Amino acid sequence: MHKALVIKELRESAGLVALAAMGTAYALAELTATRLVPWQSSRLYHYPFVDDTLSFYFALVAGGLATALGLKQTAWELGQGTANFLLHRPVSRRRIFGYKLATGAGLVLFVSSLMILIYAWWAATPGHFEAPFYWSMTFPAWRMWIAMPCVYLGAFLAGIRPGRWFGSRLVPLVAGILFAVGAANAPWFWLSALLSAAASAVLLVGVFYYVYQRDY
Repeated sequence: MHKALVIKELRESAGLVALAAMGTAYALAELTATRLVPWQSSRLYHYPFVDDTLSFYFALVAGGLATALGLKQTAWELGQGTANFLLHRPVSRRRIFGYKLATGAGLVLFVSSLMILIYAWWAATPGHFEAPFYWSMTFPAWRMWIAMPCVYLGAFLAGIRPGRWFGSRLVPLVAGILFAVGAANAPWFWLSALLSAAASAVLLVGVFYYVYQRDY
């Protein structure tokens, strides 16, 4: 039963992951001056991880995946009736939503890490860029990566929380984004991790409050 829940989450998330993969491919093509589509340039104008547009593409792709996945696992499934079916299985609510959260957060972190790792591999490979590359240059990117769970949990809480969409229901998502921005802009990685963990803990408390209190 537990394995089936994880497989179900992975299967239903496949479409969003595929879209994120396409977005990652487009972003990497832009960053590495690889002409994937006709309108892309084949000339490199930026220093990798220093004065490029990685932060923009990362926020767009990783943040978009985190938001869409968090809302799909909650609001969309509640609207389709899938969540009500799951909650009547012989498994506790804590386990059901725990598997959802673990699978969703894992997908967000895994997919978003690929953009950084592939880009770093390209920059570190001799012949791709005529300038020194140091792995410490990737630290700002990893600070953005460690902040992504805040966005995902904010979207998850917004989806599970009752209320009007054009009222207070989206407040957790906005809060999650603000938490992520703060963590990503911290001067040290350990501080980014600490801020992200603290914000994620607060959002998780909200999630499980509604898990147990909401009448499904």
